[in-house]
Amino acid sequence: MTPNTPQRPLLAMDNLTVSFSTPRGTVDVVRGVSLALAPGKALALVGESGSGKTVTARTLAGLNAPNALVSADRLEVLGHNAARLSERQWRRLRGRQIGYVLQDALVSLDPLRTVGQEVDEALRAHGVHGRDERRKRVLAALRAAGITDPVVRAGQRSGELSGGLRQRALIAQATVLNPQLVIADESTTALDATVQAQILDLLEGLKEQGRGLIFISHDLAVVSRLADEIAVMQHGRIVESGRTAEVLGNPRHEYTQQLIDAVPSGRGRGTRLSALPPLAASARPARPSEFSPDAPALEASHLVKAYTAPDGTSRTVVDDVSFTLPAGKTLGIVGESGSGKSTTARIVLGLTEPDAGTVRLGGLPWAGNLQGVPVPEEMRRPHRRDIQLVNQDPLSSFDPRFSVERVITDALAAGGPGTPGERRDRSAELLGQVGLPLDLIHRQPLTLSGGQRQRVAIARALALEPRVLLLDEPVSALDVSIQAQVLDLLADLQEQLGLSYLFISHDLGVIHHVSDDVLVMKDGRVMESGSAASLFAFPATSYTRALLAAVPRMPARRPATDLHA
Repeated sequence: MTPNTPQRPLLAMDNLTVSFSTPRGTVDVVRGVSLALAPGKALALVGESGSGKTVTARTLAGLNAPNALVSADRLEVLGHNAARLSERQWRRLRGRQIGYVLQDALVSLDPLRTVGQEVDEALRAHGVHGRDERRKRVLAALRAAGITDPVVRAGQRSGELSGGLRQRALIAQATVLNPQLVIADESTTALDATVQAQILDLLEGLKEQGRGLIFISHDLAVVSRLADEIAVMQHGRIVESGRTAEVLGNPRHEYTQQLIDAVPSGRGRGTRLSALPPLAASARPARPSEFSPDAPALEASHLVKAYTAPDGTSRTVVDDVSFTLPAGKTLGIVGESGSGKSTTARIVLGLTEPDAGTVRLGGLPWAGNLQGVPVPEEMRRPHRRDIQLVNQDPLSSFDPRFSVERVITDALAAGGPGTPGERRDRSAELLGQVGLPLDLIHRQPLTLSGGQRQRVAIARALALEPRVLLLDEPVSALDVSIQAQVLDLLADLQEQLGLSYLFISHDLGVIHHVSDDVLVMKDGRVMESGSAASLFAFPATSYTRALLAAVPRMPARRPATDLHA
């Protein structure tokens, strides 16, 4: 092929429609989608859950469900007429010519098999013979995916690896046969900023090798770094597409503009991210409190926690951590995996006793030693309702057999006396307080969207009328527009109820938006703390500067007057 000869596209799709037959009729999920991808390029599919991104991508790998009905004027994948491929022909393509990187590495990797066995399976499935040859290629794939000590890692199982290493293992599995097309579905979701940057470097390396990349993500800042072109999907259709800088810097469609406006990065506290109006003020009277009116909502002093490994060695995971959370304010905690955030949170919740140091809740002893004696549980129990947790994944924290009403009334029952009727009335009131319609009250959480489930989790936490909410990655897995709605909801609730938030997140843009003050942790220690405005503008430590440098940046937005020039 001469330099002037145009390269054959890896993907050419015209007017793709994907429907699913159900007992209630046919449901159209993808409508009239047209895409193209050249070697060495990355195409991003963005949009909210249900927009058709993943169904479109799975169609390109022949992975749709048996009840899927696929039609297109043209559907060529790697030179093949994909509309006519049999399942046997698809199996030959997948792995060898098409690699698929799934979102949740912990679920996608078999916990009973080693990482080496997982990667080796692709080689064996495609007829690569010879154990020594396969092992050599497995180690090479792990090394190419940026995994140091591949010999050691190949013998470990997924539960022994960090989130970043698990994601690298999935990429090694998808690329061990050097496929021409790689599909990455939310492959950087919930990763720390520095680990996310490393995965993006790895994916960019695939492009430099001449491979094509289909990248699905709800994180527009990540998309802006990696993608050459973007297709914005809504309700199964592409509403806008083009070169990345043009689409994000000069959006033409109202939906694209809404997605960009919902990104919290660089947007200060008090700025609404969603189009939803503020919640109506709550008229419920405040619960009497024993908290000192002049005391911080939460105060930790010189916390230390160490664990002993099976070999007898000791590892300090929280090392002299101190912070103060004033009443009605938000303290953001950031740091990479293993920085001590989760252990600090467990100490603050009274679930883990520190080896040294103290925690005071509203000025009252809460955890640690009180005059040389651990705070007894009977002293802590009356105030457990004053600090509540909102988990990262509400679905896994709900009993799947419970309705939304039961999820909330169970929390109300833990708070003390009250008739079943009063609890039902209060659960309906709480749903309204978090902006959910009453007709969801009898639904199971599995039937709700991610944003609705997170609102139910917030309602459950509010059931006991707490003073402090510990929010552990509460928006990390949400679409950007749903994330914006939840962040606006939290701001409204804080203003109305005077809540204090301890907000843990790997997303520095979210932390910047929600926090009054920020605590940066590394290897169990506080590296830096201060006001959010000061810390993000003038980071004092090289570690904080490295974290901020790893965060992808959205391209500059043109002035509104230029949008339709």
